[in-house]
Amino acid sequence: MKKTVFVFGDSNTWGWKPENDLTKQIERFDDDERWAGVMGLELGSGYRVIVNGLNGRTTVHDDPIEEFRCGAEQIIPSMDAAAIFDLMIIFLGTNDLKVRYTVTAQDIANSAGLLVQKAAGRADDFKNRQPRVILVCPPPIGPFSRDIFREMFGGNEEKSRRFPPYFKAAAAVTGALFFDAGRVIKSSEIDGIHLDADQHAILGEAMASEVKKAIG
Repeated sequence: MKKTVFVFGDSNTWGWKPENDLTKQIERFDDDERWAGVMGLELGSGYRVIVNGLNGRTTVHDDPIEEFRCGAEQIIPSMDAAAIFDLMIIFLGTNDLKVRYTVTAQDIANSAGLLVQKAAGRADDFKNRQPRVILVCPPPIGPFSRDIFREMFGGNEEKSRRFPPYFKAAAAVTGALFFDAGRVIKSSEIDGIHLDADQHAILGEAMASEVKKAIG
C-alpha cells in the first residue's frame, strides 16, 4: 500500500511563477516542477502526494482584500477531503508578513503552531490515528523588484529572517517535526516572495529526504 503525504501550503505550493506581473493571467509551474511534485518524483512509486496550495493563504488571518484565505478555517475540511494520509506537511507563514497584518515573527510562528495543533487533533485523518506533521519554516523574503510586492510586504524582510527559532519552538511545543526551508532555498530575486524553478527542485529533493526520515 502506498504511503500518502498531504501538503497544505500557499502560492509557493500552488506553483506561482515569480515572473507574474498581475497584468495578465497568472501562470504556475507544471506539476513536476513544483516542489511537492519534485518531492513526489523523488519519493517514487511507493508514495502518493496530495497537494493543497492556495495563493494568499495565511495561517489564521482573514484577509480583508482577498477573501477565503484563512488557513485556520480551511485546514480541517481540507484534511478531511484528503484523508487518510500518513504524514502532513504545513508550509505557511509568508503571507502573514503582509504589512496589513502587523504581527510579529513570533506571532506568525505561533499561528503556524496552532495549525499543527488543529491537524494533530484530527487523528482520524491520519493512518492508524497517529498524527505526523512536518512544520516548514518559510525562507526569508526580499529583495523586491516588483512594486506590488514591495507595497504588500516591504519592511518585513528582517522579520522574515527571525522566523527559524520561533518556528522550531512552535514545532517542538506541538510535537511536530521541523524543517527550515531557508537553509536550502531562497526567495526569487524577481519578486522577492516566490520560488524560482531551481529552488522548487532543491526544496522538493530536501523534503523527500525529510519524508523518508519521518515515515520510512
